[in-house]
Amino acid sequence: PPPPNITVTPEKIQYLLGDTISIRCAAPWTKERIQGFQFLGTSGWAVDVRTTRRTYTYSFNVTGPKDGGAHACTYSVTNRFRRPVRSQESRSIFISVRDRPPQPTLTLNSSTSITIEGQPIVFFCAAPAGDAERRFHFYKEKVEVTKGVDVTLRDTKAWFQVVETHQNHTGNFTCGYEENVEGRWIPSYRSCALEVIVKEPASPPRLEVDPPTGVVSEDHPFHLTCMASRGDFKLRFRFYRNGVEIPPEQPGASTRSWGNASEFFFSQSPRSFGGTFSCMVEEEVGRTWVASPHSEAVEVTVKGRSQLLPLVACCVAGTLMLLLGLLLAVCLCRRRGGVHWKGLHNKDDPSVYPMANVNDM
Repeated sequence: PPPPNITVTPEKIQYLLGDTISIRCAAPWTKERIQGFQFLGTSGWAVDVRTTRRTYTYSFNVTGPKDGGAHACTYSVTNRFRRPVRSQESRSIFISVRDRPPQPTLTLNSSTSITIEGQPIVFFCAAPAGDAERRFHFYKEKVEVTKGVDVTLRDTKAWFQVVETHQNHTGNFTCGYEENVEGRWIPSYRSCALEVIVKEPASPPRLEVDPPTGVVSEDHPFHLTCMASRGDFKLRFRFYRNGVEIPPEQPGASTRSWGNASEFFFSQSPRSFGGTFSCMVEEEVGRTWVASPHSEAVEVTVKGRSQLLPLVACCVAGTLMLLLGLLLAVCLCRRRGGVHWKGLHNKDDPSVYPMANVNDM
């Protein structure tokens, strides 16, 4: 059978997304009975329509570049053997479809996509340069976000601020925009997805003291170690005594940090530095330092030097000196000699013995 006649309405040089296109296929007069029509696109699609009418119009909405390209149609008739026969293909008509605006880029105002519950987070959506009027949209898991978000627009850019994040904000975010073309808003391609993780606030750190008893002698070493509950962010530590922060330049003290821990150290503990100690950790989230709760408090007692030991030492030294003096006196007496009593017998009372009988030896 000879080819049909094909026409398209509306006739445009370029079609936009959302346009409705109607392709009309009209078969020439023939004795054979019409069985139906087939519409074909060079992008690979084909539609079969069963009808006995000699003219059929197929309509569709433009959804993307795949709807463009060359289009043609054919019709089918029943021959004398009652078998369907397809006609020659119609001339081709070319449909030019304007593509969607290019995708924007989505970034965060922070170097990390991990944040803490309760903190704000700002997304920055930037479209390519252009003069068309634009409006922006923000999506989480392909669903547009309209509540709890402050939007700031500026030419080809938009800022979306989630004022207060919650753990249900964890997920993949995208953005897009629309361009006003011929009075119609044409949506762009979506940006690449950006994953955000919202974590619960940090638990209080753990504070350990060395010596573990919390009792340290004056001028002896004294350590406080503060250990954070996690190491997901950049950390900084603060130590407190009796509720007042200990300054980093505390005389006689030093600090050092490693991993998710920090140590406060006195090589010689001052007597006046006892009290109730605690610590706190700050996490850098975006451009903000977020403080954790304080650790449990620990009591530290600094004992002064004992006065009993010098007293005991003096008493012992005095006793030793007294004993040494007695021993020295005995030795001197023995060296100088002694007095002998002539005629004195055992059990005699020398007090009544005559002095004439005493001789020096």
